[in-house]
Amino acid sequence: MYDRKLLVKLSLCAWKVLSEYLKQGVAVDKPIPGCVIAVQTFEEFLNFNPHLHIIATDGCFYGDSKFMRSLVPKAEDLEIPFAIEVFYMLEKEGKINNVIIDNMMNWQHSGFNIYCELPVSPMDEEGVERLSQYIIRVPISQERIMYIPENASENGVARVVYEGKKTSGTDEIFSALDWLARLVTHIPNKSEQVVRYYGYYSNKSQGMWEKDNEEDKNAPDLVESDISLKAFRKNWARLIQKIYHVDALLCPKCGKHMKIAAFIKDLQTIKKN
Repeated sequence: MYDRKLLVKLSLCAWKVLSEYLKQGVAVDKPIPGCVIAVQTFEEFLNFNPHLHIIATDGCFYGDSKFMRSLVPKAEDLEIPFAIEVFYMLEKEGKINNVIIDNMMNWQHSGFNIYCELPVSPMDEEGVERLSQYIIRVPISQERIMYIPENASENGVARVVYEGKKTSGTDEIFSALDWLARLVTHIPNKSEQVVRYYGYYSNKSQGMWEKDNEEDKNAPDLVESDISLKAFRKNWARLIQKIYHVDALLCPKCGKHMKIAAFIKDLQTIKKN
C-alpha cells in the first residue's frame, strides 16, 4: 500500500520552492505568485509513479490588481532545492534518516527530474485549454484497451491488451485481475484532493480579491520585471544557501565555487561522460 497523504505534502514542497523562486524575480512588496498542482500517480502502463503537473504564473500579483512578470523558471535552478525540501519532509515523517539523505545527496544523479515548458500566453485560449487538460488527464485511454475473454484466450484466462503510445511502439498484456489491481491503485482516497490551488489561486486569496474588486473587473495591469538575469541568479543562490544551508555553487568534490567552463552540446560526448 502507498501512503497517499505524502503526495499532498509533496505538492506543498513544490509550492514552497516554486513560490520563493518566482518572488525572487520581481522587485515589489508582498508579491503573490499562484499555481495549480495536480498529483499524478501513473506511467504509460499504469505503473505507480507519483509526480506533479503544475501550472504556475510567470510572475507575481501585487498591490491593487497589478501583475509583474518574473523570469521563466529554469529546471536546473529548482531541482536541488526541491530535492532537499522533499528530503526534509520525508525525514520529518520518519520515512528516512540523515544517513540516507547524505547518501542520496552524493549520488551522481539526484533521482529528481523537473521539466519546465515554455510559457503559454493568457491570450492563447487553445494553448491554455490543452495545458489544463493535460495536467488532469485520466490514467487510461479506452481506445487503447482490448479485452480478450476467457473463451477467446489461448490459456483460458481473460486478458487485457493495452496498446502503447505510437512513439513507444510497444504493448503490454495483463490478466484481467492484474489489470484491475494496477488500475485501482490510482483511485484517490475518499475526500482526497488531487488538484490543489496555492497562492493567488487559493480559495482564500480569490475570495479576498473578489471582495476588493467588486466594481473593477478589468484584467490586472502587466508590468515587466526590471531584475537582471545576473542579479536574479545571485539572489536565488543566496536564498538556497540561507534556507537549506546548502551552497548550490559549491563543488561537492573539492568544495570550491564552480564556474561555467563550457557548454557541451554534442550528444555523443554527453552520453560518454
